[in-house]
Amino acid sequence: MNAILYFIVLLAWGSSWFAISFQLGDVAPQVSIAWRFLLASFMLFIWCYARGLKLSFSWRAHSSWLLLGFFLFCVNYICAYFGTFYLASGLVCLIFSTLTLFTVFNGFIFFKKPIRLPILFGAIVGILGLSIIFSNEISNTDWSLESGIVKGFLWMLLATFFASIGMLLSGQMQARKMPLVQSNAFSMLYGSLIIVTYVSVSDISFSFSTSYSYVISLIYLSLVASVIGFGVYLKLVGNIGADKASYVNIFTPTIALFLSTLFENYQWSWTGLVGVALIIIGNIIVLYTKPVTT
Repeated sequence: MNAILYFIVLLAWGSSWFAISFQLGDVAPQVSIAWRFLLASFMLFIWCYARGLKLSFSWRAHSSWLLLGFFLFCVNYICAYFGTFYLASGLVCLIFSTLTLFTVFNGFIFFKKPIRLPILFGAIVGILGLSIIFSNEISNTDWSLESGIVKGFLWMLLATFFASIGMLLSGQMQARKMPLVQSNAFSMLYGSLIIVTYVSVSDISFSFSTSYSYVISLIYLSLVASVIGFGVYLKLVGNIGADKASYVNIFTPTIALFLSTLFENYQWSWTGLVGVALIIIGNIIVLYTKPVTT
């Protein structure tokens, strides 16, 4: 069952990279994020209503979801978009792939979770593989302070740090038997509303594009990448732990590159194939790590 969930997340998030390319243009990225999670939360609330799921909860539950929304559906995305302003896509993928490392160490520091060394080793192998795939992009990057690369690097590290905290929080909430669907509905709503507030006090124009490509990609990102992707991923976090589940973020850029091969004529090299092999090896190490017994 967990293998099926893992595969669904890979497809949902791997394809989201392609869909996001249709979001870039007239609408500010932060505004597109707000639209995405507002629509996703609306879809989830419709689902809850249709299924008769409970929607009345204590203020403590809502405070937990506000925190989750801030970390997982708001501040990490804002930091990531600031990072992409300075960095090429390959470097963005590479830095965000350190999510497993952040999740392992943040879980140990803030949530008292033991460090599982095979997961740590598997993550390093996977990151090495991703580094090989994007080696040309990395070598051709201007790393001087004037280029802004260091700023982008720091923004992406912040995005990864915040995302790992959000995923660990979700795992903790599931351990407390908080319902996953309602958790996602409320936390996506709160995260998007925080972004709307941020946009309203900044000089960013709150707009919407009615172009076919923007609307279709927005619906796809809301339904497939957010409702299904995050729903399945956070279920996986509850099942196998945030550290194991976070390896998905190392694998998804590879899926994105395969889709780019089909639709954008991306050309593979032998080094790229070696990188993919290392990512697969790291994936096997991570997924076959035995759970901690107490």
